Amino acid sequence: MPAENWPDRRSRALRQAYASKAPAPRRGSAQAIVEGAVLQVSLLSPDSSISREPAANFAVHYANLHTALALLAQPSRILGVVGYGIERPGVLPPACPFVAAPLLPAAGGAMFEIWTAASPCRPCQVGPVIGACSDDLAFGAIKLDETGKASLEAAVEAAYLNIFDFMQDIGFQTPIRFWNYLTSITDHDQGLERYRRFNIGRHRAFSARLRQQVPPVASGVGGHQGAPVIYFLAAREPAMTIENPRQVSAYAYPPIYGPCSPSFSRASIYARASAESLFISGTASIVGHETRHRGDLPGQIAETAANLRALIGAAAQAATAPLSGRWSVKIYVQDPGDCAAVEPAVDAVFGADAERLYLRGDICRSDLLMEIEAFRRSA
Repeated sequence: MPAENWPDRRSRALRQAYASKAPAPRRGSAQAIVEGAVLQVSLLSPDSSISREPAANFAVHYANLHTALALLAQPSRILGVVGYGIERPGVLPPACPFVAAPLLPAAGGAMFEIWTAASPCRPCQVGPVIGACSDDLAFGAIKLDETGKASLEAAVEAAYLNIFDFMQDIGFQTPIRFWNYLTSITDHDQGLERYRRFNIGRHRAFSARLRQQVPPVASGVGGHQGAPVIYFLAAREPAMTIENPRQVSAYAYPPIYGPCSPSFSRASIYARASAESLFISGTASIVGHETRHRGDLPGQIAETAANLRALIGAAAQAATAPLSGRWSVKIYVQDPGDCAAVEPAVDAVFGADAERLYLRGDICRSDLLMEIEAFRRSA
């Protein structure tokens, strides 16, 4: 999209960075951007969101260390905190669950993903799984143990079985959202890609313990430092799963993608009381089950946007009332220089006021350059 058509302040900041630096274009994308411009992208939304919305709602907030302090003023309403580029900060109350993800912000300093609840939360731990629960939701996290001689699939199966033990013991037996952050996700391990080994372990655990017929929403992304982690949200009742009419359901992929298909649904609506929230899994440039636009960043961005619009449309038809509320969007890019090219599509699909977090991560297919997930909180 031409720079003069970028309407909002984030895009103007990025455009000014281009004008001053004028780096060479790559892969048909918009030019690479300087780190300071990406930092502006990642911090503008968290600063404004905190002033407009209280922490005491079921919501997610993306914040740097400074802006996170406002959210930590109500620690009793915090379900869990995920850190990107930072270990547990000293300002975080001891009772708050925290997990350090192996992903880094696309640029700039450390960032936090903070999940808050509408009712007071109490910390809980079952075995290696730490977490907290409110009246109707639970957050949990676990680090994968790859230190022994066990295979990755065995480590993943063990982690998920521990997660099911956690959910059973605290009374929230229905997972509604998973985030799976591996290291070296597309590397090969004894002849099989690590993501495919991960899918084997997840499938085994789900076959043994998952109660719902359709697996929940999830993302699977590769990081570059630290330990692999899985974190999740759980409830007492299942979310209503939604599939994309443009895509084959991931759990029905053909065998060319590994011995076990990826076990997740494309989106879901979680209802509590009279409110509904929409979760969208990590979404990329896939039509049917095949990657589209290999090596073509603008093409992948456009295809991803089309998939997101299709999911939002399907969710609107399935919802009992019009979905409303502000979007929270997480964007994964292999190359931090691609953030500026993605930004107009995020604005177009989710609105210029969407809260967003850009992370550097490897997508679960090596030919995918970016991926987007989203959450629309209840109004």
